[in-house]
Amino acid sequence: MSGTAFLINLAGAVALLLWGMRMVSTGVSRAFGSGLRKAIGQSVSSRIRAFSIGVGVTGFLQSSTATALLVSSFAGKGLIATGPALAIMLGADVGTTLVAQVLSFDVSWLSPAIIITGVGLHFTASQAFTRQVGRIAIGLGVMLLALKLIVLTSEPMRHSEVLQFLLNAMSDEIVVALLLTALLTWLAHSSLAIVLLIMSLASGEVIPMSLALVMVVGANFGGVIAPIVANWARGPEARRVPIGNAFFKMSGALILLPFVDILIPVLPVFGEDAARQVVNFHTLFNLCVAGVFILFTDIAARKLDHLFPVIPLEDDQGQPKYLDQSSIQHPSVALACAE
Repeated sequence: MSGTAFLINLAGAVALLLWGMRMVSTGVSRAFGSGLRKAIGQSVSSRIRAFSIGVGVTGFLQSSTATALLVSSFAGKGLIATGPALAIMLGADVGTTLVAQVLSFDVSWLSPAIIITGVGLHFTASQAFTRQVGRIAIGLGVMLLALKLIVLTSEPMRHSEVLQFLLNAMSDEIVVALLLTALLTWLAHSSLAIVLLIMSLASGEVIPMSLALVMVVGANFGGVIAPIVANWARGPEARRVPIGNAFFKMSGALILLPFVDILIPVLPVFGEDAARQVVNFHTLFNLCVAGVFILFTDIAARKLDHLFPVIPLEDDQGQPKYLDQSSIQHPSVALACAE
């Protein structure tokens, strides 16, 4: 297989993975969106409750970015304080790792049956809820199929001397590897998809474990960029949550990166398979970040409220208070504002 054909096949498999994730997220938002929005709105009683809500909502949505958009929109409208919102985001980061844990098991043989079931539900059901459940099933089956294609496509990479030279050089440049993965994650708008890609490449022995772990940290760091960009024009209240979450992730990355080589011999204790080691590290990283920084959400909230103060505006009774024109591109957020 030529290099061009290989890149096209790999890009197609990654695109299929992203499309499957989008189908699942869209189906969940349409089928369970009102319940998820209500759960977020009621998560202000304690940090632990807010954290748990973040885990659960992101486990359903399969996207911490989607959760970040919901939470930031609520914060921007004054419906949730900065402290609980930061706790929700810590939970969201852990929730997306649980999805990766499930998908790390080799259940690609289920993909055809899941897709057939989903297509049957989507085209034959008369109720909208059932059709959305079918959409979720189709998306999950497509994700499993895409992961299998990524593994199969990446096999020739093991024997490419040029690629191995580049990967070995990147292994010695931790900062470059981290920044490139963060950029790729931002472009894909999904840290989960990039982590699953890294998992597949590590499983196929295309990249060494040391590079895989650095790339996982980069994917986590890159996952916080999209919410910042999406909320930058929405006002200071909406910026606080994604920027605070980015600070948590960046701090965790700076602390952990020097110890990556030390962790490699420990990972086989939790599983010999390379894919399991990558996903377990991904989960461990987010659990450590959440475990440390959930104790400081209130302090971080006060700092963020001070750095991004609310600009008082004249109260115009003719202007909507909760509707947000920029939320139209995200139906679940727009419906939450309307409600």
